[in-house]
Amino acid sequence: MKNLFSTKKLICILLALALVLSFAGCNSHFTEESLKVVENTAQGTQYHTSVPENYQSVLKSGLYELLLDEANCAIALKDTTGNIDYSMPTVENSVGALLNVEVTDGVKWYKLNSQDNAVALGGAKVATSAEGLDIQYKFRDKAKNPSIGVDLTLSFKLEDGVLSASVDTSSVSKDVTIISIEILPTFGAVSDPQGGDFIVIPDGPGALIDLTSSEEAVYVLDTYGADLTRTEENKHPAVFGAFGLKHGDAAFAGIVTGGDAISKIKATTGATDYVSAAFSYPANQVLKVSYKFISGSAATCSSLASMCREEMVRDGMMSTRTVAEEGNLPVNITIAADSKNKYENAEDMVSVLKAKGINALNLRYDNLLKKFRVQSKFGSREALDSLMSYLSSQGFGFYVTANFFDGKATTTKDLTSNVMSFIKNVKKYDFKGYCLGDVGTILPSTESVSRQEFAESIFNQSISLSTNKSIMVDNGNLYTLKNANIVSCLPIKPSYPESAIYSAEPFVQMVLRGTVEYTSPYLNSVDDYDRMLLRCLEYGAMPAYNLTFDSKEKNYYELWSQQALDAYRTFDAALSDLRSAKMTDHKKLKDGLYVSEFNKGTYIYVNYNSEVSYYNGLTIQPMSYLRVN
Repeated sequence: MKNLFSTKKLICILLALALVLSFAGCNSHFTEESLKVVENTAQGTQYHTSVPENYQSVLKSGLYELLLDEANCAIALKDTTGNIDYSMPTVENSVGALLNVEVTDGVKWYKLNSQDNAVALGGAKVATSAEGLDIQYKFRDKAKNPSIGVDLTLSFKLEDGVLSASVDTSSVSKDVTIISIEILPTFGAVSDPQGGDFIVIPDGPGALIDLTSSEEAVYVLDTYGADLTRTEENKHPAVFGAFGLKHGDAAFAGIVTGGDAISKIKATTGATDYVSAAFSYPANQVLKVSYKFISGSAATCSSLASMCREEMVRDGMMSTRTVAEEGNLPVNITIAADSKNKYENAEDMVSVLKAKGINALNLRYDNLLKKFRVQSKFGSREALDSLMSYLSSQGFGFYVTANFFDGKATTTKDLTSNVMSFIKNVKKYDFKGYCLGDVGTILPSTESVSRQEFAESIFNQSISLSTNKSIMVDNGNLYTLKNANIVSCLPIKPSYPESAIYSAEPFVQMVLRGTVEYTSPYLNSVDDYDRMLLRCLEYGAMPAYNLTFDSKEKNYYELWSQQALDAYRTFDAALSDLRSAKMTDHKKLKDGLYVSEFNKGTYIYVNYNSEVSYYNGLTIQPMSYLRVN
């Protein structure tokens, strides 16, 4: 790990440089030469609280109580068992804040925090009411530029056991531009980790960070991927903004419920461990993070995932429905329309797979459309109707991919217009399913439209597209999932390298499973086919392949038909009666041996070792799985 991640100081410098360069490139009236980085030289408030009596109760809801240390403008959340999560580290000489803010006046760049640049300067005021708690900050950089000022209010509410922290940036002076805001960056910080303590973040399927290591590292994920209009890199994407932290017998989940499209998830480990949400260029936005808490034996990663799902449903982003499909588990086949994959070829391919014994299948057709119209060069209307008729007669699914940005959507009106054109142009074909392509994978911004506005527009358009249709979504960004049936190629490996400290965990799958089905990445495109098969079984995914009718290609369907049949039989036997089941637990039992529990009392044991594994009287063969009911 040490050769992969720099110390915090170096990372901060690199991030600072990256932010400045990014800002200069994305705002034409600022040049790289005109921006000068100004580091805040203050050491940070040395905060230590040894007695909770310093805090006064300000809000109560059910089992939870919000406490306030008015002298330091610090908060803590206490439950009836005595567990307390503080907004800042409780170890002497540790540094913390309730807000970190980075701003520019167009010439210089300033890093400010609520404790050094507001509380310590007398620029913080507390207001309490029956509805909530407000901390009003007047941020100043007294040492470098006293004229720089940012006024922000951090608002807290405690309702139904959920603590929400929000910031409205709409009233910020036009003289400064906010580059980023971190909300409660050190909330629940851990300085004395115990065995089993962890942070979980949605890196790919999810990643579990072992806190018993003192390794210094910073992990940053872009919710919905990087904004590719600001950067060419998309190294560490996340399909939703959520995280969790467990310490001792208590844990909490944080869910971004306002400003998710401009959020980042940031986990920091070292002498003190913490995780939070940050927001990039949050002009005129309401930023909000909701926290849910749990303690005792239920303080597990699966419980945190369940709480995230509940909050996403409560916030209207996920459906309350469960997977309705029953019967055989489908193999998912994607083909790209071209001269070798015409409609009649596709029907021949599916017929061969059916004849071999694959009795459940979803066919996705890419590149079938141009300017939202069906291209006639891939076959006649009669051939297309014949393909759809055959698929329908076999009970197979059929999805046509549509890319609604198509490189030309610069406003939400453009996006709406593209969706309406698509619906109008394909209406006569009566396709039973649509696959949302680029909108499920990328989320841009323009000079006139923010990522948040695009996300909200896509959310609304995806609902309208789902009327009487089955919906598949590429990648599975949360704003596309309200009425989705299938996520295609849900990430199944973290973007950061796995290690003894940083390991893959099906956090995302535990949130989604039972509400929407999801496929593996294309199995015929991975480096280790057998290992990926096991990972998909462990994570409850459906098998997927990208095939062609072109015999010169590596993904020629006849080269993969037997593997597809074997995978169909394996996955159907293991998971077909669990299609609507949630994943209620996941554990590493020992090196190379894992188990996933589903809510119907079913366990899937997966052995990645080259030797037999034994566990509680069970025998799991090498590179194999065992289902136990």
